[in-house]
Amino acid sequence: MRTIIELLENSVQKYPDNPYLLEKKTDRYEALTYKETKEQVYKTAAGLLALGIRKGDRIALISESLTDWVISELGILHTGAVNVPLSILLKEGADLKFRLEHSETRWVIVSGNQLEKIRSVRKELKDLEKVILLDPCDSYEKNEIYMGDVKKSREEYLEKNYEKLIEAMKAVGPDDNANICYTSGTTADPKGIILTHRNYTANIEQTLSLMDVPEWWTTLLILPWDHSFAHTVGIYIMMATGASLAAVQSGKSYLDSLKNIPGNIREIRPVFLLSAPALAKNLRKGIEKGIRDKGSLIEGLFNNALKIAYSYNGLGWDRGKGLKIYLKPLYKLYDMILFKKIRASFGGRLQFFFGGAALLDIELQRFFYAIGIPMLQGYGLSEASPVISGNTEK
Repeated sequence: MRTIIELLENSVQKYPDNPYLLEKKTDRYEALTYKETKEQVYKTAAGLLALGIRKGDRIALISESLTDWVISELGILHTGAVNVPLSILLKEGADLKFRLEHSETRWVIVSGNQLEKIRSVRKELKDLEKVILLDPCDSYEKNEIYMGDVKKSREEYLEKNYEKLIEAMKAVGPDDNANICYTSGTTADPKGIILTHRNYTANIEQTLSLMDVPEWWTTLLILPWDHSFAHTVGIYIMMATGASLAAVQSGKSYLDSLKNIPGNIREIRPVFLLSAPALAKNLRKGIEKGIRDKGSLIEGLFNNALKIAYSYNGLGWDRGKGLKIYLKPLYKLYDMILFKKIRASFGGRLQFFFGGAALLDIELQRFFYAIGIPMLQGYGLSEASPVISGNTEK
């Protein structure tokens, strides 16, 4: 498994009919299998080659978390080009322009919600040639093209030049660049971190040495997909193990999408969630608000349950040891009448959170451990693809 291309091929051979990408466009989630994902990726790559993309070209991707996000990145990588994933939180103007200019982006793939940001800076970018829209548009400016139209060219290309697509894929090696990921730029200009195919595949192998991910597992990937943590541990770890990845239902804005998270969690019933401390704090606030809304009696009962759980759990390694063993019956009672119901609001299958991106407050860890959903902590750097270390449940 030297390249991301080989990673996909291996997974399709092992898990062809497993659901990989889940997206909610209407009233329910629909799945794309591993085999179907490969078919879409081949068509996307063929379309890009038909339009003139070359190995080493930089293509920026700015979109909400969608099935098309993954298909687009994989399509780019299958041509030998380099994806430049950008955050949808970037505003119009200097921040966006800097990244597109600095990366020497030749094309941009963009969702309808993010299109105006690209249009606002396009005339200032000498290297930018084409804009591919993931969503149909009422009117198109010069050199803008809808992905649906790209589909026509890719189907024709596959019929006549299938061998050229295979040649392009075989020409991609482990040391070829896959991504240019930009840091936040809080202290100076953001840095463009170049990661190769082997950077990713090696980090996947290393991460899976920490813990097993069975193929029946599902996660709802809440963190932004351009983020290196979500990128590797969400998109590619799930791919490597034949597991399933669900996107948060997209709204008209970023805030609208955030409002969909609680309902999506109940629908997807994830086995684990990736979390940043800020997200964990918001989830805790939501739990505590729900308890307060039930009245002072339930709130008092819940607070007492937390005290018992904190005492019983100790520091984790000493859970239930010594005199703590006498707290076990009461803790089990509270778990049955309170904590179990909270876990049910997360779908009933959630085993743990895996956190990263910032320092995790010990109080947050104690809280979620008490209600039966422990928070595991990872450490990494974007430059390291990004996982360096992490703890497990055992």
